[in-house]
Amino acid sequence: MYIDKNNCNSTCSAVGNSNAAPAAQPTPRSDPGFAPVSPDTPSWGPPSDSAGDTVDPGFTFVPPDAPSWGPPTGGTGGGNGPVIIVPGQTVCPPCTSEGASIRFLHAAVNQPAVNIRLGSRMIINNMQFGNSTPYYLDNSSQSTLVTVTNARTGQTLYQRYINFAGQSVYTVSVINDGDGITLFSLVDTPCSYQNTSCLRAVNLSPNSGAVDVFLTEYGRIFHNLGQYDVTGYVSVRRGTYRASVSEALPCANSNAIIMANDYVECNNTRILIMDSTTLNVMNGVTYTLYLIGLAYQFPALQVLPLESDLVY
Repeated sequence: MYIDKNNCNSTCSAVGNSNAAPAAQPTPRSDPGFAPVSPDTPSWGPPSDSAGDTVDPGFTFVPPDAPSWGPPTGGTGGGNGPVIIVPGQTVCPPCTSEGASIRFLHAAVNQPAVNIRLGSRMIINNMQFGNSTPYYLDNSSQSTLVTVTNARTGQTLYQRYINFAGQSVYTVSVINDGDGITLFSLVDTPCSYQNTSCLRAVNLSPNSGAVDVFLTEYGRIFHNLGQYDVTGYVSVRRGTYRASVSEALPCANSNAIIMANDYVECNNTRILIMDSTTLNVMNGVTYTLYLIGLAYQFPALQVLPLESDLVY
């Protein structure tokens, strides 16, 4: 579901200024998740290059001087820390709207339920850990003010202008930053395969360390996935699978791994599976496995699959 946006308001004048004082915001509607439904919901199609050849899903050129991505740094709850932007393609060739499509995920452990405002618009009220929103259209040609507040007290937990590129699709996760929160923005690239699906994973757990991700029939599909790491896409056939996560195994050869219902093993090392979930896969659709929660603590680490493409 995509949600349209009203015309640009006064907050749009602060172009890319993360230090600008936020404009006064109107009182939000109190009903959760309110926003008008757009009659112009775009359809998503698989990308291809100018010659019609298949485009490798998730490919993006990374310059040699690009920084390595790691855990956020900054204040402890100041509410204006950096947003982590993961590089990705700008992909939306069939879209009629020039705006970006954005959804939010609450992945910050031991943080309160939040309200999220996109510009002057209230996106969601009382969003709990592990919940996500639909996609919303943001038609701003300039930076958009994103505000995250404590749903119970109204305290501002995060507020910053973010530049969402037009005709791009994002999942923005609320994640831990010391005692506070920051945002982790990931570009959702449509799958270029029509006869299989595209699958990737991202580790948003603040304490899991490196992990491995497994899929029944495929074995270990992602190895040594560190904190805030994002994998490339792999091709997965249509079907129903069990996706699991464990601490990273000390073996490079995935074919040597023994998989059981509650553990994985290789080189005489057995490691318990921390969580599993059922994944129903359709051809031509992109899936991201979000690893959220705490390893061996509460709330427990979990595998949360999110589908990026609603129509193909």
